[in-house]
This record gives sequence, structure tokens and C-alpha cells, in this order.
Amino acid sequence: MSPSPSVDAHTRERIPVALLGATGTVGARLAQRLTDHPWFELVEVAASERSEGSRLGERVAPDAALHPRIAGLTLRSPTADFRSHLILSALPSGAARAVEAELAARGHLVVSNASAYRDDPRVPLIVPEVNADHLALLDTVREAAAGEAVPAPGGGIVTNPNCAVAGLMPAVAPLHRRFGIERLIVTTLQAISGAGRPGPSAIDLVDNVVPYIGGEEDKIAAEPAKILGRVEGDRIVPVPLSISATATRVPVLHGHLESVSVQLSTPASPDEARRAWREFRAPEAVAQLPSSPERVVEIADHPDRPQPRLDRDRGSGMTVTVGRIRPCPVQTLRFLVLSHNLERGAAGAAILNAELAVADGRVRSQL
Repeated sequence: MSPSPSVDAHTRERIPVALLGATGTVGARLAQRLTDHPWFELVEVAASERSEGSRLGERVAPDAALHPRIAGLTLRSPTADFRSHLILSALPSGAARAVEAELAARGHLVVSNASAYRDDPRVPLIVPEVNADHLALLDTVREAAAGEAVPAPGGGIVTNPNCAVAGLMPAVAPLHRRFGIERLIVTTLQAISGAGRPGPSAIDLVDNVVPYIGGEEDKIAAEPAKILGRVEGDRIVPVPLSISATATRVPVLHGHLESVSVQLSTPASPDEARRAWREFRAPEAVAQLPSSPERVVEIADHPDRPQPRLDRDRGSGMTVTVGRIRPCPVQTLRFLVLSHNLERGAAGAAILNAELAVADGRVRSQL
């Protein structure tokens, strides 16, 4: 994939963008990231029925600190007629399933943070540094299944992964490419902000760890195999990969920490793994995108790193930090992975996917 000639033009005249689910934690973070974005201008916002007609600034959390222009945007219904071809969705998954399909059928390109279509083999699930080529699925033409809406020309849905998977993949992909991965065991220590608002109560998390997050383990077990898979016709064929996941909620504001053990097809030492991570680079076209960090993966060599407070903001929250790399007595290697769950894991991931779509020539200025 090479950047579209339209990219330079778009840096001079910003592309109008609509945002769904704008009042939630991820929606507000998307609005913040779009404020001074060089390619995008947030011009339309939508939320639930009870917020329709209100100003965005009246419905977000007080600490969202939105730009006055964005705070003054009037909230609409997610099913409204939007003039923006590009729509970013932070809708809850239940609402997203019907709404995103309808918008794609009208010709919108929907870049979604929701899980509604991540497991659909016909919908790209993208970490741009890892599988930007999966965007080609948008070119496939298929017949509609019963009750299914087919995207209109130029329309479609692109998803980013679960917040824990989004941080895990930049660490896993270099190992898989160089050595092959057969099995992966991961335990996540996930930040409070990953639950959205209102989230878990303080009484549940202070002096405590909650060893269950509904639906999370299934997503972590399924999504990496699709991301590492290949495009065949109109669908993704996942790689054979066994994953055992345990998800926990911990009293940390931002930053998902993951303890990982991998069984490699070709044995590798910690030093060989470090070399794979240090040499891992985004494709040139991806590296040039505005939200792409200078380093996709950084290695923390100090024995007590990475730590959320110290390392989550690397690369404006888009860099993944790997540390405590050592042999595993049960599998091949074990290590820790840290990522910012609202940036690399959600808002930043969605915007990076939107930038990728622009660079690939798939975004029009308006319908």
C-alpha cells in the first residue's frame, strides 16, 4: 500500500468527520484527538436518544475539556442523515450492530471501536502496523444474507481490536513473523477507564482486583488469530493459534498491563526476541500517518518496568512497551506488555485506521 495522492490535498483541506457515541469515554477521547488533527475536522456528533438536541459539552464528563467549537456541536441521532462520508463510531456494541450496517449501506465508511463486527470474517479488523493489507476486504462484493445490509459503493465497516488486543498485537506480531507462535497465555491487568463511565465503583476496586471482565476473555482469545490471518476472496482466514486468556480489572486509571507467555515454533532466546522487537517497523505508508508513533514497540530494560504511570504515554499513548523478557519454563518466552487503553487501545487506534483509509484512497470529503 502506498499513500494516495489525495493525502497531501487533505492536509490542506480537512476532511469532515462524524462521530457516533460522542458522549462516552472513548467518544470524548476521539473528540479531543480530532481537535487539531491535520486531516480531519469533526463537524457532526451523535449519541443516544436522551442526549439528542443537547450540546456535546453538556453531555460529556466535566474533565473532557473539549475545544469550545467541538463542545458546541449539537448531538444528533446515530441514524441521522450525515453529510460526512467518514464516520467514527464509539457506540456500544449492541447499538452498533444495526446502526453501523445501515450507515455502510448508505455509502458511509464507518471506522468502529465497537466489537459488533470484529468477529465477522468479511469485515477488516486492523492494527495498521500489522495487517494494513486487510483493508482490501472493502473491495469485495458479496450477496446479502437474510436480513443483512450490503455496503453501498464507497461504504463499509473497518474495526479496531479490543483494547487489550490492540496493545498485545504489536508485541506478538514481530515474534510470529520471525519465529511463529503456536500457543499464547495472557493475563491482563486492565485499567478502570477501560470500563467506561460510570465503570466499577471505588468500593469494588480500592484495595482489590476484580478477576472477571464480561466477554473480554473471548475477544482476547479470538481476535489475534484473525489479525494475523490472510485475505482469501471475501473473508479473512485466521492463523491456527491457541490462546488462553484471563482478564482482570485493577485500580489503575489508564494503561493495560499484560503478562504473556508464548510457545514459539522456532525456539528463540530473550535476546533474539529483543532483536525482533527492535527491528519491527510499520510499513512506510503507515509510518507516515499523523497518529503513527515514531516507535511502535519500545523495550523497557529495567527489571521493574513497564509501569502504567511511567510508560503508558510513550508515543502520545500509541507506543507499546515490552519488558521483563525472560525464558519461560513451561513455554518458550514470557514478558510484559503495556499499552494506553484509551489511545492505542481505542481512540488512537480508530483514528489511525481512519488515516490508513485516507492514505489508501478510500475516503471522500462528503457523500
